[in-house]
Amino acid sequence: MAHFHHRKLPVFSTLLSGRMPPDEVGFQSERLWIWYHHTDEGWSEPVPHMHQSSDECFIVLQGSLIVEVEGERFTVGPREFCCFPAGLYHRIIEVQTPAETLMLRSPLVTDKVYQHPSEPSPPPR
Repeated sequence: MAHFHHRKLPVFSTLLSGRMPPDEVGFQSERLWIWYHHTDEGWSEPVPHMHQSSDECFIVLQGSLIVEVEGERFTVGPREFCCFPAGLYHRIIEVQTPAETLMLRSPLVTDKVYQHPSEPSPPPR
């Protein structure tokens, strides 16, 4: 039987929805992945990646993300969001802190593919 799930957002990063949430905050789902990121430390992804069959969205509540999409950079600030449809290479270049973001991905499948170093990147726009 399905149950309503309601919690306050924590002061730490955690999986809010997914197959195996690590704590009582999270909601178990086989279809939806929601990662809550709350940090004072920046991070980045060194290699672009895509998802073969899932769409991915970031919602920025505080701070900002600098993302790269097929060679072009964008800043996603507070109260903004961005979406990467399946098949689109992207990466997080920088997280400007303090940051509070939500990452949503659906459907929940293991489909991340990293761009091979010899694969040419699209020219910057």
